[in-house]
Amino acid sequence: MSLAQLEQLLLWLTLIAALGIVSIIAFYFWYSRKKSNNYLENQAIELRYFIQKQVDFHGQTTGYECLLRQHNPDGSWSLPQQLDSLPLQRVIFLLEDTFRVLPSKEITLSINLEYDQIVSPEFHYFVRWAISKITPMTLAVEFTVNRPIRRLNRALFLRRIREARAYGMRFDIDNVGSTLDSLKNIQWLLPQVDSLKCSMRSFRKADASVWLDLNLQFWNRLSQDNHIQLILMGVEDAADEQLAEQLKIPVRQGYRFGRPINPQNQEGQDD
Repeated sequence: MSLAQLEQLLLWLTLIAALGIVSIIAFYFWYSRKKSNNYLENQAIELRYFIQKQVDFHGQTTGYECLLRQHNPDGSWSLPQQLDSLPLQRVIFLLEDTFRVLPSKEITLSINLEYDQIVSPEFHYFVRWAISKITPMTLAVEFTVNRPIRRLNRALFLRRIREARAYGMRFDIDNVGSTLDSLKNIQWLLPQVDSLKCSMRSFRKADASVWLDLNLQFWNRLSQDNHIQLILMGVEDAADEQLAEQLKIPVRQGYRFGRPINPQNQEGQDD
């Protein structure tokens, strides 16, 4: 090997080593930030699942949704931030108490999970555990698409959902909205979706001149065309319920039928 070739080889080895060091530093920085933001792992933060019922057009209870709440210093309970920082192990711990107070009925129990929780290796165990605990209820995992999921990440997510549905889990998309992005972000998921959930809050217009890209009728047709159940959330008064009747949306959820309840004291709480 000539001196020039040796110099070139050493140069390449130096570049590779430098890239390796930079990659390690970048990974360590990302991991440290992730751990520091993982505040829901802190056992000192009191969390609890509240439950809110879903009803059909006869007023009969068709299911319950588990809603995660954080205990605040003033005694109130509110939706915690950074839900994706909650490990599935703690979700299981929190749900143990909730499951004990639920009725033994053939209805649906819905639990909202984040992307990181669904793609985690513990997801399969969580689904099997929850199904075994709530039978004869049917488990429904809800997912809110807050931002587009990269194409590279979709395959793993879909595989997790398909395998869980094979166990008997339902898969629901929560909080679909009135913008075109709401549709674009979930189109690739539709073949695996059992229910779509629309909230009245996304479709109320303070100004009649405001244009909505998508309205409730659009989601109603889309769900029918794809054999997907449509659930109307945020039903607060008789007018909201009348709209559900007009659109023939059979399953409703909202303050009109009951606020989220703390299962440990059975007292209703505000969001």
